[in-house]
Amino acid sequence: MGDGADTLFWHDAWLGGVPFCVRFRRLFELAVDKSTTVAYMFSSGWEVGGAGWRWRMRLWVWEEEMLGEYIILLRNVSLQFNVKHTWR
Repeated sequence: MGDGADTLFWHDAWLGGVPFCVRFRRLFELAVDKSTTVAYMFSSGWEVGGAGWRWRMRLWVWEEEMLGEYIILLRNVSLQFNVKHTWR
């Protein structure tokens, strides 16, 4: 993955082959910052309650459940801060 500084969290297909703006469209619609990078989200905290998640409005229960699924995907992601990201 590299450092994630040049990879858009929502728009680039960086995990699983489908951009998260498509896979988790409802959460993308509610996100405050749609152009954030993977590195920013990682450093801000993408765990439950992490500061990386900012929403235009409070999430409904079903949206929180969707976020839980999303967070499970992110658990095993590790960034290498001394390596620039390259697409393969």
